Amino acid sequence: MKISKIYFNTDDGLRLTGLLHEPEDIKTNIVMISVHGVITNCLNYRDDIIAKKLVDNNIAYFTFNNRGHDVLNTYDSLTNMNYLGSCAEDIKDSYFDIKAAINCMVSKKFNKIMIQGHSMGCTKVVYTFNKFLENGENNILKYICGISLLSMVDVPGYLELVLGANYDRVIEYLKVIKGKGKGDQIIAIDKFPPVKPNTVLNFEKGSEFDFFRYTDSNFTFEKLYNIKVPLFMRWGNSNELITIPAKDLVEIVKKRMINKKIDIDFIDEANHSYKNKENVLAEQIINWITRFYIGL
Repeated sequence: MKISKIYFNTDDGLRLTGLLHEPEDIKTNIVMISVHGVITNCLNYRDDIIAKKLVDNNIAYFTFNNRGHDVLNTYDSLTNMNYLGSCAEDIKDSYFDIKAAINCMVSKKFNKIMIQGHSMGCTKVVYTFNKFLENGENNILKYICGISLLSMVDVPGYLELVLGANYDRVIEYLKVIKGKGKGDQIIAIDKFPPVKPNTVLNFEKGSEFDFFRYTDSNFTFEKLYNIKVPLFMRWGNSNELITIPAKDLVEIVKKRMINKKIDIDFIDEANHSYKNKENVLAEQIINWITRFYIGL
């Protein structure tokens, strides 16, 4: 396996960095792009294991640092220094990051692209895919042949659970700060690392990111329904960021989904990061790809 360090630019002027894993002697036109979640980055053991499994099957794997990597980081844009990272990211900007990663892979002659998100990365992937649809960006959509979502979280619901009885008070407090023109000022909130008010307010109940409310029996997964390409979804059942048993969640999602090209399940004894279950996850991912893409 050969690994190349890749630099690429977003449409809004940031330079991002990624690692492209490819077969040593065989040229492939298929690649999976990995989108990490919060307080993490593209350098993790799970991605290494998935990359090896895919490359062994002649599929490239591209993992990159989106602007929300780690807790706090800086980016020198074309105009000024930006403070970004999980505590300071506007998740709407994930559209620019994922689009740039896709365009970068297209420039490398990949014409069949799968996108994989983990945790908050799933939210970014689903949001961005729907933005492509809304914008009619068929020049991008034509390359996407599969979506993989690992440990997707109902972020507004989980935020409400973490804050408990303080939810309404914290949200109103953040709105007051935003109203004073300080929505992008990093502050401290109980049970949170330092964070921008706007970063948290993105996930208020009823926001455009409130699209996976699995505990509401009347809720429809409209943004997931819009994904017509093959879809892979996995969770663990140990220390997972879900509010009901993984088995129940899987059954709920299976019943509500309308995509017939779907593989939904949980991995027994896996946690949110799939620690010690990375090989099981990688094997299931390649089985899904083989099932839907054999002969590509």
